[in-house]
Amino acid sequence: MTLSSFNQEIYLVITTEVDKKNASKLANLLLREKLIPCVTFKNIESHFWWEGNINQSQEVQLMIKCKKENLDNVCNKISELHSYEIPEIIYFRVSANKNYHHWMNSI
Repeated sequence: MTLSSFNQEIYLVITTEVDKKNASKLANLLLREKLIPCVTFKNIESHFWWEGNINQSQEVQLMIKCKKENLDNVCNKISELHSYEIPEIIYFRVSANKNYHHWMNSI
């Protein structure tokens, strides 16, 4: 299996939200606008620097899958709608099996 045999690159976008309500709101908007075919949630504990102090909080991590053609729009929507002043938006190209890749491109 090689990526070059597939017609569209897949990206994984990772962000966090303050709670499941905000995570669901963001995910549902991205899904309704057909910018993404899938997103998963995971409860996490984050430790980070903010305003000169080390903080920790419970958050919901979103693992968002999208096609390359939608990546900029997905990142812009996250920035626009996110509950945090500076949202985490990390993305990278990923590989997938042929059937998943085909499904992603069908959305």
